[in-house]
Amino acid sequence: MTEKILSTNNLISCVKSSYMLDFISSAQVWFTHINLSLVPDSMIPDNGCIADQLITFYDLEEFQYCLILVESKRTEQWTEKKGSVPFQSLIEVELQKRKNNTQINNLKKRGCVWKNIIGPEKILEIFKENPNSLLESVAENRKAVIVDSKEPLQLKVLKIPKPWGYEGWYTGVEKRGVVNVIDKYGKTELPYALNLFKKQMLADDSESLILLKTLNPVAEKTIGDLYYELHEKKWEVYVVTEIDKTAWPSGTGIIKAGLHPDKIEEYKKKYGNNWKEILLREFKSAVFEYEKTRRQIDDSQEEISKELLEKEAKLRDKASGFVGDLPVKVGDIISFPVFQIHSLRHGIKVVEFQTPHYERLILMFAQKVLTQNHWDTEDAISKMETEVYHPPKLDCIHNSEYLNVERFTDFPQFNFDRIRMAPKNTYEDQLDGRYQLLIIISGRAAVVTQSGNSINLKKEESLFLPVAMESYLIENIGDNQLICLKATPK
Repeated sequence: MTEKILSTNNLISCVKSSYMLDFISSAQVWFTHINLSLVPDSMIPDNGCIADQLITFYDLEEFQYCLILVESKRTEQWTEKKGSVPFQSLIEVELQKRKNNTQINNLKKRGCVWKNIIGPEKILEIFKENPNSLLESVAENRKAVIVDSKEPLQLKVLKIPKPWGYEGWYTGVEKRGVVNVIDKYGKTELPYALNLFKKQMLADDSESLILLKTLNPVAEKTIGDLYYELHEKKWEVYVVTEIDKTAWPSGTGIIKAGLHPDKIEEYKKKYGNNWKEILLREFKSAVFEYEKTRRQIDDSQEEISKELLEKEAKLRDKASGFVGDLPVKVGDIISFPVFQIHSLRHGIKVVEFQTPHYERLILMFAQKVLTQNHWDTEDAISKMETEVYHPPKLDCIHNSEYLNVERFTDFPQFNFDRIRMAPKNTYEDQLDGRYQLLIIISGRAAVVTQSGNSINLKKEESLFLPVAMESYLIENIGDNQLICLKATPK
């Protein structure tokens, strides 16, 4: 992340007003209103830097707090909006523990941010209604989250409907939807929360976080089956969290992945060294044949005949028979590197971590594709890994009677850990200069920060852990084993 610089003189020229709040008796509070709306985005520094510069400029030795109302704008690259979006932030800096200017970078800073612009006179009215909790009163009025770079952000799941069920997003930010962080005061869009103290939250990492989501296919066969697809840039990891017994009575489901070992054996026996070329050619031919029938159904304006539906099912089975069957149970972990063909199937619910890439090649799909008007069959088959798929093994980081920590090490862009802990035990972790994403798979946890604050989490609740947190404790507060997953950028 490149450090943005705005000289103190230029910064001060944007200050609209700056004075002591004389209606507060419990503490001396300095209030500054600064408008950066006319400053190019590329020149606006982190709010922490802005606060440090303003505090240095004013003589605030006798003050306990400084509150800074910042007006600014940003381009929402994830939407189709033209032009910049105006927004406001209120930054609170705690000054009373400062001994000299050399400690200024370590001052405790909190803030909130919102997009519905209000005037500074309205902010003062809100202050006067609750003079002992200034930031809290504004956050409550604006229904915005209070962001502290040394405390976690709780991620609110956003449901995105799909033809096969729905996705539950925790870190997704794009035109289809933007996730929020939440607390008792309200909610704030994730990009705005991260940008409030960007350096302290992310250090040098991108605002495009590792993608965390759940995939929730319906239990009905075919309708609940996802695309057969592969990726050229995106790496994915699935953790199986539920298997619907109405779809898979034995409790073991099937995910499609890689080439089917029986097909490889069959073609090797028939064609020897030419097996691969001929297998891929006939695989492609089977998919093309299936696609004709699939499009006939998708494009029809009339009731589909029983004969056509039977033909579609037969051709689908023929084409999908080239892809391997991977048995999975609850708790299994499967990762898909680039160029690995795969399809999650009906009734198998997973938590997914993936690199922040929005690309795929669709080999085939048993329903009408809504996101594009074509399949990518030829391209996908020409690039797919021509081998049987085997899930990678995990490396054991720690193993004891009460705690087990395992890691996937085959991802080029992030580490992925699984933590399993017995009741009434704790696990301490360090952030080491990178943010983390944490999600609970089963059980109940308390995440305790260095300040002593604690957030309780249950199944499928998730946190963003900012860089400035430095370290934290996970405590199993339930009666059963706690299982949580953690992802960290490399």
